[in-house]
Amino acid sequence: MLTLHIAFLLLWSGTLLYFPHLLAQQASAEDDEDHQRLLKMQHTLYAFVMTPAGLLTIIFGSWMVFERGFSGGWLPAKLTLVLAMVFFHVYCGNLMEQLRQEGSAHSVWFYRLLLLPPMLLIPAVIALVVQKPF
Repeated sequence: MLTLHIAFLLLWSGTLLYFPHLLAQQASAEDDEDHQRLLKMQHTLYAFVMTPAGLLTIIFGSWMVFERGFSGGWLPAKLTLVLAMVFFHVYCGNLMEQLRQEGSAHSVWFYRLLLLPPMLLIPAVIALVVQKPF
């Protein structure tokens, strides 16, 4: 169970880090061909890799919590950070839909700055799991 949880967490984390880059490329796309290609890439990544990886991470993580028990103050903190990752995931999906329907509502820098939340959340989750500080 732990191996599957870690494998899907790595996959999900990688997509959370890469997706803002695709959004930034979409916002700066100059012709319709690039626009359509990037939309397809975003949709494919989001629907067929990012979302299943996130769901499987949560499923296997929940399974371990019920199997091993809910103990330690670090676990609620970790689950709160994972919830923030889920919100970020959903927010990225909303931005993708917004770009698809309305075009770029934000600057390219806005999408590039979206890299910060997963860059902060992912190491924090890992640190809590490894160190179990409380």
